[in-house]
Amino acid sequence: MAKVSVVIPNYNHARFLPKRVDSVLRQTFQDFDLILLDDCSTDDSRSILSKYADDPRVKIEFNEVNSGSSFKQWNKGVGLARGEYVWIAESDRKSVV
Repeated sequence: MAKVSVVIPNYNHARFLPKRVDSVLRQTFQDFDLILLDDCSTDDSRSILSKYADDPRVKIEFNEVNSGSSFKQWNKGVGLARGEYVWIAESDRKSVV
C-alpha cells in the first residue's frame, strides 16, 4: 500500500495536465499512487491522461457522464485511494510542486 494517494481530478484542463502530472511523478518522495480522474472533458484531456496508463503508479478513471461537481470527483478519488494520506492535486494548477 502506498503511503500517499495523489488524486488529480480534471475537467477540460488539458493545457495544464502534462505539467501537473509530470510534477507529481517526478517527486523525490516516491511512496505514492496517482489517481487521474476525468469528468467527461470535451478537450484533449483524455488522450493526455491516457499517455500515463503504462506507469504502474497510475490509475485512470474516465466518467461516462459529467458529474457536474468537483466535490463529487474529490469523493470519487478519495474512494479509490489506497494510501494512508490523500492529496487532492487540482488539475488546473500551473505551478510545479
